[in-house]
Amino acid sequence: MSLQLIHEREDVFAPLGGGEANRSAVELRLNLQLQCDRGAYQDTRLVLKPRLSLDDDERPRDMPDPQPDALAEGYLLQSLGDGQLGLGKRLLGWGPSLLYSPTNRLFPDNGAATPRRDIPGKPMAFASMPLSARGRLNLLVADPRLDEVDGIRSGGAFGLARAEWNWVQSQITTLGAVVGGGGGLQPYFGGYVQHGLGDAWTLGAEAAASRGYARRASSGVGEEPLAQNENRWHWDGTLNLRYGASSGAEIGLELIHNGYAMSDSEVANPLIAAMPSAGSSPSRNRPLHPFVQRRYALLQGTWPKLFGDRRWGLTARVLQGLDQSSTDSFLELSFSPTDTSTLYLGHAHSRVPESLLMSRPVPRSTYVAMELFF
Repeated sequence: MSLQLIHEREDVFAPLGGGEANRSAVELRLNLQLQCDRGAYQDTRLVLKPRLSLDDDERPRDMPDPQPDALAEGYLLQSLGDGQLGLGKRLLGWGPSLLYSPTNRLFPDNGAATPRRDIPGKPMAFASMPLSARGRLNLLVADPRLDEVDGIRSGGAFGLARAEWNWVQSQITTLGAVVGGGGGLQPYFGGYVQHGLGDAWTLGAEAAASRGYARRASSGVGEEPLAQNENRWHWDGTLNLRYGASSGAEIGLELIHNGYAMSDSEVANPLIAAMPSAGSSPSRNRPLHPFVQRRYALLQGTWPKLFGDRRWGLTARVLQGLDQSSTDSFLELSFSPTDTSTLYLGHAHSRVPESLLMSRPVPRSTYVAMELFF
């Protein structure tokens, strides 16, 4: 169980009113697990992650609400030999990408872009079973909780199958293949690979392709089609190289291609371009990468033992556009005065040309937070 208190100050761009906006919030996060080891319900586990929050938010109404779901996750898990069955609301992630996962259209944002906020799970039924000594098959059917967008289908169920193989020899190698679609999302396929290069270096790649990203709704007749919904093949992918030090620090460089990037008219529309890739409900039926450009690079580092002291930590990230000169930077410093408390100071800053202003509704933001663990 933990309690988080946070105060944020954001500079808001002119189309949303301009000026400064403040938000203060307190959030109680409970992480509960109940396990039964006897009788008919042997090897059954119940996971519950309720969230209780209060906030005072001065930000414009048009900005996404960062309030957490009352239940971030809540699911029942039943082990059956080497397999598992589950039902409920769950968050799932995979792949080597640092911020955005092309093969995970259910949860494309892994939460690193907004580290002080939860990404809630989604209702699903899921199963896992062995394929071989090294491989495993994962299946799920879920409600993708897609946002309402004119002309784009939002209802229906999403299905996904993912196979993953792991080799642990002199170097560790992971290989995965994914197929999915439905519930407003076009069918897609993709894969990912991660391979160790010596004791400290790791090479990773991940990509997915589909014939358009989302499905048109019958009510979309007459609506201007979204570029991501054009009925032709697109793909997005990442390629990264990471270095991990013995101290636990890690530095990664990633190159990203977004074949579903917004058109010029979409980037100029704040109702589309200003939507962030994360928030209280990051479900999107368009692949909203952390950057709107077609090609961009990411340099990210984490130092959990800054100054050689486990009580200090630092996370730093720079996103650099490769199509146009633009930069996003983020820095978070943490300090743990005791084993049950951590203080955070975070700052984000964007520098974009005039043609991309609508994609950055908050060019600067700063927050201070405290987390108490019980």
